[in-house]
Amino acid sequence: MVDAIQVNSHEQWEQLRDELTEVIERNDGVALLRLAQDNYPEDFAAVLDMLDFDMIVSAVRILLLSEVNYCAETLIALDPSTLARIFPSLKIPEWAGILKELSDDDVVWLLELFPEHAREQLVARIPEQERQDVRRLMDFPEESAGRIMTTEFLALDENDTVDYAIEQIRGNRDLDPINLMFVYVTRNKELVGMVSLRQLLLQKRAAKLGTFMRTDVIPVHVNLDQEEVAEIVSKHDEVTVPVVDDNNHVLGIVTVDDVIDVIQEESEEDLYQMIGTSDEELLVRDKTFKIVSLRLPWILASFAGSLLVVMIMRYTERDVFGDNAARIFTFVPMISAMGGNVGVQSSTIMARLLSNRNLDFREARASTLKEARVGLSLGVICGTMIGLIALYWGGPGMMVTVLTAMSCTLTAAAITGTVIPIAMKRIGFDPALATGPFVTSFNDFIAVCVYFSIVYALRDYLTI
Repeated sequence: MVDAIQVNSHEQWEQLRDELTEVIERNDGVALLRLAQDNYPEDFAAVLDMLDFDMIVSAVRILLLSEVNYCAETLIALDPSTLARIFPSLKIPEWAGILKELSDDDVVWLLELFPEHAREQLVARIPEQERQDVRRLMDFPEESAGRIMTTEFLALDENDTVDYAIEQIRGNRDLDPINLMFVYVTRNKELVGMVSLRQLLLQKRAAKLGTFMRTDVIPVHVNLDQEEVAEIVSKHDEVTVPVVDDNNHVLGIVTVDDVIDVIQEESEEDLYQMIGTSDEELLVRDKTFKIVSLRLPWILASFAGSLLVVMIMRYTERDVFGDNAARIFTFVPMISAMGGNVGVQSSTIMARLLSNRNLDFREARASTLKEARVGLSLGVICGTMIGLIALYWGGPGMMVTVLTAMSCTLTAAAITGTVIPIAMKRIGFDPALATGPFVTSFNDFIAVCVYFSIVYALRDYLTI
């Protein structure tokens, strides 16, 4: 594509959307192709996602007839839920033509969105060499380095010369330029280093790669979790990292664009876990029963926690506080809500910290103590404010009770909000789960227990 411009303002987005709507409504394929030529596929896809689904399908069909490569790049930039809905609208041969234009890792990503029965049909239509690479990638565990790597890379022996390396690069012109930024150097097929294009240009043509290669290459194992791969790339500012097997043989590379996709995917996954659902909901957005089945386990966990709170309140109302129950229960919603809020804040901060690195015991203890101090400070401030209201409603005794309960509740909530993500990380669960509805309900339960424990402990000394 030439003379492409980036849509970088709200007005341009709106203008392109209006123009796309107009040309699709009048079925003007020439005008649509002209719009495509003036915009990057990613920008074009972003605007397509704003349109009605039927319009998206019409645009894809027009692009498929004239600009297959542009159509393929546009499709993989669409929202995954849109792609899943588009699948039945195109025939298997049409999808096969699209897959031929994509790198093998993008092919695997796209196939995962399609029904299982159609994947084998599509794979069978891919050229033999690419088909073997795709099948191999699909055999690796989901969300692993092997699943997101591309097999389009260049690895040469340490005794090969600069002249030979340049000839190999020239023979791989169809590869994405980012995949050829580094040539990986091997010894008996084992990875020992890498050389950059800049190094090749500065060396004599007869020089052997092993004489000037960099040995500080950072490989990742093929079964390493994709989130850890993203962390390594981000930490070391690498553009690409080689993926190796148990024998240190290079199987592929993970590029920075794949890492960006992983980071976005993991962030979205954490977000959905925080609200008690799954990103799978996007792919089944028109199926009410399926959505209910995705949300129900989290809701039931929250229901169980809330039911415990109800049972505690019922027991204390009847057998513990008696006539004073009404005054005491007046402050339960506020103390419970404040405890839940502080707990979610602490767990979210800790889950975010744990997503970037592991904490040792000393750091975990320091983080817990810090959050405890924060919770206590917030408890004293909020407890003082609500205590003044309690003083007006129930006298000094009620004020001291509510102030003490609020301080202890927020401190306990901050501690549990810190400890739970650490514990989940240690036993192998995603710390982001600690910010979901279950833990929110657990914080409410802790808040009520602490509040009633304080009230019960002080009831013989305070006039309530």
